[in-house]
Amino acid sequence: MSIEGELWHEVEAKRDDGTPTMFRIRELDRKPTLTRIFVVELPYPKTELSRLPNASDYRRLAEFDEQWLRPACTSLGWEYVGHKIEDGSFFFYTYGCADPNAMIEKLSPYDAGLGFYDDEDPDWQEYGTLKNLLEQAKALPAAAPKPNARTRTTTTAATPMAKPNAKAKAKRNAKATPKAAAKTKTKLKANAKAKAKVKVKVKVKATAKAKPAKRRRR
Repeated sequence: MSIEGELWHEVEAKRDDGTPTMFRIRELDRKPTLTRIFVVELPYPKTELSRLPNASDYRRLAEFDEQWLRPACTSLGWEYVGHKIEDGSFFFYTYGCADPNAMIEKLSPYDAGLGFYDDEDPDWQEYGTLKNLLEQAKALPAAAPKPNARTRTTTTAATPMAKPNAKAKAKRNAKATPKAAAKTKTKLKANAKAKAKVKVKVKVKATAKAKPAKRRRR
């Protein structure tokens, strides 16, 4: 799910209530021309005791990432900076300056349950929260490794946006009418301020791991 030249890290975390939270964070510099954050929520069934995805859910994550989100970002000028897996949903974080309704039209045919959120974030504050979490994970002391096991340590940090309270539901029809698009945009803006500042505490359980850059399959 990486392309050549991109550097990604994975961080395993846990909220104060014990719910596991997984992050995949891209390391990049802020781009001042990209002033709007756009988040996509893709739900998955909470069938596992951990409330994390199963193998089938991870396949859907890879499919949406490679075949839908990345092509849409490339064609519309959005920058994909990370995703979060938490309590029944995948959250995908992107930055851009174009009309988010064009992204909604491209992505909504994938699943009628998709949720969308966007807001102005010229200083990349939400990405800054992700980056701070990554830096704290990098700074963790490495524990003595066990055979065939990953190193685990603990610390505390704050996650970026919590699960949106209200979702702008996507429709399966790929070509949204102008009226429908305008209605969706109104819903997105109505809850923007409430969603942007919500944060929760987590415990990081592993150091960040850099994934080798691979060219995306075509």
